[in-house]
Order: sequence, then C-alpha cells, then structure tokens
Amino acid sequence: MEQKEVDAMIPVLQNRWKLTGTTLVYYGLPQPPRLFRRRISLSPSAARTVAMLDGRRPLEDYPNPSALRRLIRRGVVVDVKDRKAAPASLDEARFCRRCAANDYAIPGLELDENGLCPICNTEKRFRKCKNVLPVLDRIPTSPGKKYDAALFYTGGKDSSYLLWHLARVQKLRILALTWETPFMSPWARESIQHAKAHLPEVDFLVERAPDAALKTIYREVYRRQKNVCICPSVAYVLFFQRLVDWEVPFLILGNEPAQCRNLIYNGMAPPITFRPGIQRLARWGVNLGRLLTLRRPFKAGQMELFFTVRQLAFGPAGIVKAIGWRNELVENTAASLAMAPDFLAPFQTAVRQAERSGTLPGLVHVDLDDAAGGCYDWADVKELLAKEIGWVDAPAKDKGLHTSCSIEKCKEWSQFSRFRDMESTILPFSAVELALASGSGSVDRETAISELKHHSGFTEKPPAEWGVMVEALR
Repeated sequence: MEQKEVDAMIPVLQNRWKLTGTTLVYYGLPQPPRLFRRRISLSPSAARTVAMLDGRRPLEDYPNPSALRRLIRRGVVVDVKDRKAAPASLDEARFCRRCAANDYAIPGLELDENGLCPICNTEKRFRKCKNVLPVLDRIPTSPGKKYDAALFYTGGKDSSYLLWHLARVQKLRILALTWETPFMSPWARESIQHAKAHLPEVDFLVERAPDAALKTIYREVYRRQKNVCICPSVAYVLFFQRLVDWEVPFLILGNEPAQCRNLIYNGMAPPITFRPGIQRLARWGVNLGRLLTLRRPFKAGQMELFFTVRQLAFGPAGIVKAIGWRNELVENTAASLAMAPDFLAPFQTAVRQAERSGTLPGLVHVDLDDAAGGCYDWADVKELLAKEIGWVDAPAKDKGLHTSCSIEKCKEWSQFSRFRDMESTILPFSAVELALASGSGSVDRETAISELKHHSGFTEKPPAEWGVMVEALR
C-alpha cells in the first residue's frame, strides 16, 4: 500500500480482531504461517490508540499513528471500506473447495488463492499426529488379571467401534464403563442393550452420578460456557477408584481421528506433544522426580492418566498456571466439578493415593484409522457395527459426529455463538472436526456439508433441544 493511501485511511480493526487489555486476539483460523499466531501483544500506548479506533477519523488524528502503521502492514488494521463482512448463514458462506470448512461455522476462516482452508493446507504436516497419549496398535494381554483393558462406552459410533475392535478383533477381556447421562440419545441406549446381547464376553458397568451433585455441576458449567458438555469427566470420577482397585492395566480411548487433531487447531495441544519421542522424554523427566522421592515410576500411559485425573480433581497444576498455558475447557470442567465437593471427595482421595503409589491404569489410545485398515470411513463403520453388534444409527443417517448425545446441537450452538461473538477463543469443535473428517476421507464433503446445514447447531437461534438442556438445570 502506498504511503499516500495509508495516510488517507480511515483506520479500523479488521473483522474478527478484538482488543483485550494490551493484547489483540484474532477470533478465526488464519492461513499459515499465522495459523497459531492469533495474538499480538501491544505496548500500553499502542493499546490505547487501538481502543480509540472508531472508523470515522483519518490516521493522523490518532495519538500514536506509528503503532497503527505497523498493524496496517500486518493487515490487522485496514481502511473502513476494506473491512470484511461476515456471512449471515451457511447458505452465504464461502466453503473450502476440498473439505467442509467454511467461514460461517468457523467465523474468521481464511481461504487462500486456491480456495483451500488452513486445515487442508496443513493436512500433510499434521497427518501423523495421532494423539497426545501413547498410541498402541495392539493392547497386550494381562494373564492373572480379570481384565486386559477398560473403555468408556457411550453407545455412540466411535466407542462402539472401539469396543467391537478390542473384544472381537484383538480378543481382549474388556470392561465397558458407561456413565448414564441425562442426555443419552434413545438410539445410544438401544445400541448399548444390543451390544450386551451380542458381546457376552464383555462386562458392562453402568453408573449414574447423584442427581443433586450433577445438577450443581451442570449449573456451574452452563454459567461458564453456556452448555453442559463435560463428557467424559464425570466418568473418571465415577470409575477411577474401581479401575485402580480391580487392577485394570489399561483405560483405552479411541476418539475419532478428527477429534484428536482438532486439539491442534484449537491450540489445546501443540503438535510437538503428539510426538512419541517427546511423550517418552516427558515421562522420563517425571519419573526421575518420582525416583528421587522414592516413588514408583510411571509406565506408559500412567503419567497421562494421573495428570488427567489430577486436573479434574484439583484443577490445573501450579506450574501450568505459572507458564501461562490455558485450556478453557479443562478450567471450566474442574471448577464445575469442585462445586460438588461431597461427590468429588472420594475421587480426590483416590487420586492422592495413586500419586503416592504409582498404581493406576495406563491411559492409552487406539488409532481408529489404523484399526480400520487405513481410513476410518464413517459409512463403512456404521454398516459393520449394525451387522456385528446391532448398533442403532441416529434417525438422521448423514449425521456422523457425537451420535450418543441428544443435545449435541446445544454444545455446537453455544460454541459457535460464543466464538462468533468473540466471547471464547474455542473454535467450534464440530465445524473443525467435520472439516478434518471430510478432508481425510472419513466422510465425503457433500455429506459433511449436509450435516452442517441440516443436523447441527450452526444456526442463528438456539436449537429446539435448548429447552431440554435448560430444564435439566432447574
């Protein structure tokens, strides 16, 4: 831009930028190399100048125009006529030409000159990022133990596939743990009953949280994030002590591959934490400290489970707060659980005992792409599960995400609306996951877009299920 054009500008913050204190935050998904550079720290003087931007005065009318010029060069401050407009609906959105990503469901999404989104432009870079947990292709058997492994089982597509894979393909002795939430979908409940009939070799354990405690927790998490989605945190509280007492060697997670990589784009897990070598190095450092304090070292997965349950029991560790790392969901969940101290107390005791003894299961991951032979194809998985264990699909056959929850649209709408209104930095999970899944071949692009348009919470007003969620808070 020529100097004369800059001087003649009526400066304003580009759409999706917001000043918070002395930090400019981009609420969107920019192209690399800015993909993870969504914050700009300003001097107090520059922040005061940015706060004055009103879209009515020329550049030289502001007290610190040099600070604005630096932001103009970065495209953060633009002329008022160049400020981007946001689409009003999915029908007006610009879609990535390769996947289901769009700038309505993900406000602030940038497309490059080829029509590709940042997710597709970094797909090769993050393709091998499987999980922040140790990934095992095969779970070892444990002679002398009653169970080889346990898993959290919701009756949804992914946990049903993991259950079938572990029990029938790997032929393990499995304990399936179900937290019966108030919002389990009817088809998930039916799927659980069918699985019990089709998999007699599996032990199923179903538990409910105390109504009063759960309502207290839900009220707090709703106050914080306008939804009640805290799965599977309560399951850890309900089942951790028994997993330890029964000496279950492994607790296995098998999230949809797109859900795992969503953590990267949401800034919740840096790509480096997905590297097995880094995971081993972190475990070595923790174990060195444990050995020096005469405590048993952690095996693969045990450290990961300990830090998971510790955060739920006591909130983020002091060192995490000290280095400034934040995970809004973890903080909200831990603070909400703390509102029910009587419910949480036995869990806290069990976590303290596990820290001292080092006796707890290993929390590990099974990659569903690998388990499915290379690509976790949703349509093929649904067909297999219906045939093998009587799995029941949602009435909307082109819905693939989170099929076990009857109020999933509420989480989608709250995440979408809070991000759209720049109240939260969390990118809407389902929008990112559908983009990842359609880009990787788990679901075709047209089906993913249909799910967004017809079976999701990406709408202007709250979904019809909102009343069901709010009623549970009363």
